[in-house]
Amino acid sequence: MSVISRVPSFLVSFPVSLFAVSEKSEKVERQRARRFRRHVIALGTVLASGGLRGWPQGLPPRGPTVTLGIEVSLPDRAVFYIPVVGDGEMTGIVLFPKGRFAGIRMTPRMRADSVHVELSALTTAKRKLSEATCDEIQSWNSEDAGSYDLKENASLLLSGLAGLGLPVFEVKVVPVHGPPPGGFHHPYANSLAYCGCEYPKLRSIINLDGSTASGVAGIASYPDAGKCAQISGCGQCCRTTVSASVQQASMTPDQVNTEGWTKAWTNLVNDAEQTFTPSVPRLLGVEVELVVGNAGGLEDQLTLTVLDETGRAVSIVTENVQTADCDHATFVIPQGGVDVKPGQFYRLRLSGGTMFGWKYVLGGYERGAATFNGRPLLPNARSTFLFRTFGAK
Repeated sequence: MSVISRVPSFLVSFPVSLFAVSEKSEKVERQRARRFRRHVIALGTVLASGGLRGWPQGLPPRGPTVTLGIEVSLPDRAVFYIPVVGDGEMTGIVLFPKGRFAGIRMTPRMRADSVHVELSALTTAKRKLSEATCDEIQSWNSEDAGSYDLKENASLLLSGLAGLGLPVFEVKVVPVHGPPPGGFHHPYANSLAYCGCEYPKLRSIINLDGSTASGVAGIASYPDAGKCAQISGCGQCCRTTVSASVQQASMTPDQVNTEGWTKAWTNLVNDAEQTFTPSVPRLLGVEVELVVGNAGGLEDQLTLTVLDETGRAVSIVTENVQTADCDHATFVIPQGGVDVKPGQFYRLRLSGGTMFGWKYVLGGYERGAATFNGRPLLPNARSTFLFRTFGAK
């Protein structure tokens, strides 16, 4: 991601409602429900502040890398779809009309080869969850309902809910699907960061404009950074951080290895690390310079881990890096970055498969060095990987 482009920050919500004629047979209803899962939209309404948006013909700005989502099966057989965006950037809320809990907060976080799902039961308060802001929902009084780790296509019951007297949901990790066609897209690239609700049987719902309708398909919506979107039939979806493209546009370089590359690189199967010394107290992101070492695919999943002097991981970011755009791969740290201590050593650990190699040079950056499996990368000379960090005061 060598080109950093600015994207305007504004609320964009694209609810898409699909409705069936009420006299349809059960077989047709199931077919329509499956169509929503494949996002073959034949009929829909698009509501957005500022009007309709068409699919851009040029190259759109870069957006969050999204490869997995979770499907949460609710007691009424509705399926709540929540994309896994970075380290908990997207949160889903299932609302309860009464009782001591106002709802369930579900936050999926991307890990190297799995999804970590955190569950909290939000206590009832005078303020309604449906009226709360994204920040208020994140800090809402809650009780822990457990955390779960699942790999792609795995499913399990969220058993921690039972201990709180709540219905037990089933969750499944699925490959992302979409974005929905039909003449509209979220302005961020790779617009897979949308939430959805699928109705497996005929039901009545209330649209955002207050009108009612009955159907068997569902609704999809893109919450913008820092905003929540109502997902009729399932709950609401909140996006807790600014988008990666917006963060990149405002990041200032801090530590940079400016040495010219001389064609040397090493693979990412083992522990390839670069130490660095920040000069500002906030680390926002890291850019690494890569080369395709072993062709054979279009992309590979890489994980960048930032560790402090004690070896504690202070940030883990996973991105799918494409071979066509690997020269400068950027990892934006969620939640506006992490605090670091200027003048202290930190380590950048980059891991992945055999497709990419991390470029390195003799000498180079003077406030750190490259290591491989805990030892100097080169036995008889100091070397450094090509990278740069972005920070803020």
